[in-house]
Parts: sequence; C-alpha cells; structure tokens
Amino acid sequence: MAYQINLLPWREKERTKHKYQFVLVLIVVIVLAAMIQWRGFNYLHSQYSQQAKRNGSLEAHIEKLEQELIQLNTIKKQYQERLQRLTAVEELQQNKNKTTQLLNTLPEIITEGIYLNRVRIHERKVELNGVSDSHAHLASMLDKLEQSQYITSVKMHSIVSERSVFDSEVNRFDVSFSLLPFVGFEGL
Repeated sequence: MAYQINLLPWREKERTKHKYQFVLVLIVVIVLAAMIQWRGFNYLHSQYSQQAKRNGSLEAHIEKLEQELIQLNTIKKQYQERLQRLTAVEELQQNKNKTTQLLNTLPEIITEGIYLNRVRIHERKVELNGVSDSHAHLASMLDKLEQSQYITSVKMHSIVSERSVFDSEVNRFDVSFSLLPFVGFEGL
C-alpha cells in the first residue's frame, strides 16, 4: 500500500519562503548600495567643498601678494626717485664750491710773469687763456697744474710767441683742465 504524499504545499511554502528571502536580501542590497552611493556622494561633495575653500584661500592669498607686489613696485619707484634727488643734491653740494675751489687753487698755480686774459668754467672743466713773459714761467705753471691734487686732465692747446705792445716778447697760451670734486669739511 502506497501512501500518497502531497508535497506541493510544502514546496510552495519553501518557494514562497525563498522568494521572500530573495526579495529581502535584494532590498537589503539595494538599500546598502544606495547608502554606500549616498556616503560616497557626500564624501566627494565634502572633498570638493574643501578643495573649493582651499582654492578660494589660495586665490585670496595670491591677490594679497599681488597687492603687496604692486605696493613694493611703488615703494621701489619712490626709492629710485628719492635716490635720484639725493644724487642731484650731492652733485649740487659738490659743484657749488667749484668756483671757490678754482679761485683758491689759481693763486698757487699762477706765478709771477703769467697774466690771465680769460678764465672760463663749464661744469668741472676750466679753460685758461693768457700770456706769459717767458717759457720758464709757463713750464712752471704747467708743472704746478699737473702736480695739483685738485686738478686732472691738463691739456696745453697752444703756445704762440708774439711781440706785445711794449715791444717785449710774450707767449700766448690756451690751457684746459678738469677740477676734481671738492671733498672738504666732511666732519661738519
């Protein structure tokens, strides 16, 4: 005698149970995937926000440095202008005494027997034009010019012998030289 066993309801229950478990696992996996994706999106968004803040900070710092660079260029320009003014003032200080320096130096150089007709000074260059009653006096003057500590670049341009009004022989001369910058009274 054979018993008849109906397994269909049991299989149906197992099948329903497996479907329920599959759907449950599927929902859990979908929820987990959505959560992971949401967390990943939030993480990337926070990283993007932090990078945007860093970029903003760097741009602000770059802008500040550019402003400082502009200020430094302005200060450098002002410094150059002041340096030029200071150089001009120093030149004026050195050049203001050149006439006095020349007039103090001439008596040491011009000896008896030499007569000046013209003294011309331009910048630091001096031109002397005059007469001498002998070659010895002229040679003595040239020697003193070359040995002077205030004079440089001595050049004799011409010496011409001629008769003067009183029927004596004289030598006309043209000489030029440059005055060195005056360096005196530094302690005052």
